[in-house]
Amino acid sequence: MSPEKRIFLYDDAQWEEFVLEWATTLDYVQVLRNGGANDHGVDVAGFVTAAGFEDDWDCYQCKHYGKALIPSDAYPEILKIVVGVMAGHYRWPRRYRFAAPKGCGTSLSNLIHSPTKLRAGLEQELVKTKSVLVKQLGGHLLEAVVSFIRTADFSVFGTVELCELVEQHSKTRWHAARFGVDLPARPDSPAPSPEPSIGEQRYIEQMLDAYAERHGSTFTATEAAAHEHTGGHYMRQRVAFYSAEALRLFARDSVPVGTFDALQREIFDGVIDVHDLDHRDGLQRLQTVVGTSHTLAITSNGLLPIVEVRDRTGMCHQLANDNRLRWCHATPQ
Repeated sequence: MSPEKRIFLYDDAQWEEFVLEWATTLDYVQVLRNGGANDHGVDVAGFVTAAGFEDDWDCYQCKHYGKALIPSDAYPEILKIVVGVMAGHYRWPRRYRFAAPKGCGTSLSNLIHSPTKLRAGLEQELVKTKSVLVKQLGGHLLEAVVSFIRTADFSVFGTVELCELVEQHSKTRWHAARFGVDLPARPDSPAPSPEPSIGEQRYIEQMLDAYAERHGSTFTATEAAAHEHTGGHYMRQRVAFYSAEALRLFARDSVPVGTFDALQREIFDGVIDVHDLDHRDGLQRLQTVVGTSHTLAITSNGLLPIVEVRDRTGMCHQLANDNRLRWCHATPQ
């Protein structure tokens, strides 16, 4: 099922969540979902500065209807903004966009693209006999509201089309999980730096201790990299660590928050019992734990389609970097 067809099945709350996620792709310092009671006509707000509603801001009105919007759908929402500004809840928005899966019908679309006609249409609807809109005035005099409408900038009103929403949403970390589509292409992992970085110190210390237990002599990182028995292993572990770190960064931008941490937790839970067994030395513990991580049957994480074997190795070293795994039990925590 295409994203568009899935969206047609959403309820109001799901639609607001989707629009909120989409709005994170825009140039805001913060986006806020404001729908619900006392929202003063604002479902999703995008703040241009930290001053929020007191500075430039954009309003997104989410309407998940089974039909295209018509003027009578729009007038009450526009009036809410008028009354909200008059009541001091916020300043007049920089932009106001209707977000509706079925879009706007021809009549409303023509009005929105002719701001003077949209203004006149709202005023006419408001002042006609027995207008239902007068119930929304919130204690403001009809004359005062009409006067405000006549001077307000109605060019701020517009629409966002479903195709635009879906295309831009595809750049968010929620898209693949929400619609069951493939993750974006994963960039190549960087090569390890010639000298270990500050962020690598702990897991490398743990590897050097494991080499020392096996070979009966201490190693520096440079010596381990050049040693005939440890050099190949040492470099493979660093490559794997860099791969796992690159996966962590990829996950930050491509999947919901917590997805990578959940995968790392699955690795930890799958290897900890093997880790805690008696082993000949720290190097055997390291090798056994890493080998176990390769065979774990993990089935429910959103990153699985792009996880490589070396990522699992690297996550073991991330856990060692955080002292959650320790190869030599005599190594101080």
